[in-house]
Amino acid sequence: MKRTLSLLIGLGFAVTATAQDNSKLDVLVGVLGKIQAPGRQASILKGMRDSLQGQRGIAEPKGWAELYPKLKDSPDGNVREHAQALGVIFGGSGALDEMRKHLADVNAPLDARRQALDALVAQRDAASLDALLALAAQPGPLREPALRGLTGYDDPRVAQAAADAFQKLDSTEKRAAMQAMLARPGGAKIFTAAIESGKIPKTELTAPVARQIQGLKDATLDAWLTKNFGAVSAPNEDKQKLIAKYREFVTTDLVLRADAQHGRALFAQTCAACHTLFGTGGKIGPELPGSFEDLEYLLQNILDPNAIIGKDYQQTFVKTKDGQIVAGIVTEDTDRVISLKTLGGGVVIVQRADVASTELSPLSMMPEGLLLPLHEPDVRDLFVYLRQKQQVPMLVTAVNANDFFNGSDLHNWIADTGKTTAESWRAENGEIVGIGGAPAPVALTSEMVAGDYKLTAQVKIRGDKAAAEFVVCGERDASGFHGMTLSFGGASALALVDYRAASEPLIKPGSRALGDDAWHALEIIRKDGRVSVSMDGKVEFDTKDPRHRRRVSPAFYVLGDGAELRVKAVKIEAL
Repeated sequence: MKRTLSLLIGLGFAVTATAQDNSKLDVLVGVLGKIQAPGRQASILKGMRDSLQGQRGIAEPKGWAELYPKLKDSPDGNVREHAQALGVIFGGSGALDEMRKHLADVNAPLDARRQALDALVAQRDAASLDALLALAAQPGPLREPALRGLTGYDDPRVAQAAADAFQKLDSTEKRAAMQAMLARPGGAKIFTAAIESGKIPKTELTAPVARQIQGLKDATLDAWLTKNFGAVSAPNEDKQKLIAKYREFVTTDLVLRADAQHGRALFAQTCAACHTLFGTGGKIGPELPGSFEDLEYLLQNILDPNAIIGKDYQQTFVKTKDGQIVAGIVTEDTDRVISLKTLGGGVVIVQRADVASTELSPLSMMPEGLLLPLHEPDVRDLFVYLRQKQQVPMLVTAVNANDFFNGSDLHNWIADTGKTTAESWRAENGEIVGIGGAPAPVALTSEMVAGDYKLTAQVKIRGDKAAAEFVVCGERDASGFHGMTLSFGGASALALVDYRAASEPLIKPGSRALGDDAWHALEIIRKDGRVSVSMDGKVEFDTKDPRHRRRVSPAFYVLGDGAELRVKAVKIEAL
């Protein structure tokens, strides 16, 4: 059997190199039909699936029609998954129908629905377009892959759906939506119209976006760019003048007094699509180590990125026969596919048969003009973040507020399980759910911070001895935590607790208890040194923040064996 598996591995590499030679697939399917062990079946099927990833129109191998019904009904989940995906690649109508059913079944496991989505998108299944448009319009873990998948469809509804949803998307979803709009000139014009109408903020017109629009080579779009963004590329003498101008207000002294937390937000908006820093960001450009203290190095490389261009970071524009433009860094170029890392995230696979033309840009993937949309303090904030030696919290802004809680997972949150061994925090059906453990409280802390802000949410707590706290404002230093929290749960009245480090906390009681296992509408407003807390439309607390801390890192705490805290419809807004 080991010899058989070695043979199959060799054949798998042959299939990768010459996928249209069905004789290799015929042999693989013939051998597969003689193997009964599910684990070995799954390994072979996975190898076949990986080797044919991104391909369409592959003729069904001999024996597949007879073998497929057994594989798709296998008791092994991996065998079923890989067999169904191959069935879609081979164009079987039964497999396509099964994948469409998986995608439409809201009660199916999320992984199964995601795999179905990926398989259908890879085949550009026209019958799935309406389902993808519906997923793009509603929050949930499938919205981002649906938006990415829509990029391959030549339909005017795609760009319009991305524009309509844009204001509700988090940063990752926005990048996918941008790719869906900028894949074709018609979609890019929907994007520019949305910018002009205010449906999409002008801050989203960054240098990478401008470069991508320019790559569409449409005279109308080029004229719009010149008017609304300026020159995408400048003569060399102008770059040197620009660098000299930036030197005047980007000095070490000024940068050291800048705001690193706002800098992280600017990095996420401007740089993170391509670069990873402190484990967060894209993997198109090189990973950044932080600790950038050489301001001249940063100015030269950011303002004149084309001075020295690494071969691995030149951008390629691939135009398909149906008019789609895919821009990115080529990761694979064979006689059957071109694979590119794009700004939308992930890898886009274009079949060689679909390619109309390719163009290697003489310019770096990193565009010029990256700093032009930023004001002087913003540039200093970005540079002070780049000189950090470890990660810092990210400031909530109008651009990234939707990242506070995306409704799907606890990205941008840090869970502290305390002394409980159970899973304390999870995201479930658009809610944050916390389970208490005795005797220590368990915490969930946001990686994002806010100065003046407005937060709204629905909260519910259950359990006779349940207690919960929400950090309204505060900071932790060597002396401990000092700030304000909202306390509620059980039979006790809700309260605003003012912690002053070593001193005893000051407690202001509210008008009622919330331990009734019912949803309650919470609103917190922190502005100009005051804190206002309302519950179910009634102001319970309105008081001064004695220290007027500029930063707050929101956190939930829940305490009590069996206590359960649920939070939904969470929204934060920078004021």
